[in-house]
Amino acid sequence: MQTPTDTYVDDATYAALRAALLSLITDPPHDADTAIVSTLGETGGIWPRSVMYDVEGA
Repeated sequence: MQTPTDTYVDDATYAALRAALLSLITDPPHDADTAIVSTLGETGGIWPRSVMYDVEGA
């Protein structure tokens, strides 16, 4: 497993991300994986590098 690099977000985004992830624990969705991916991306702006648009490859 690759060692993660630190990613810093503003305090408001961090608080929103924590609250959204906590809600997934207290009220688990039917499709937890999709909910987690959506929460990380939409709330935290955290996406895997593999979905980044490759300008040089276009």
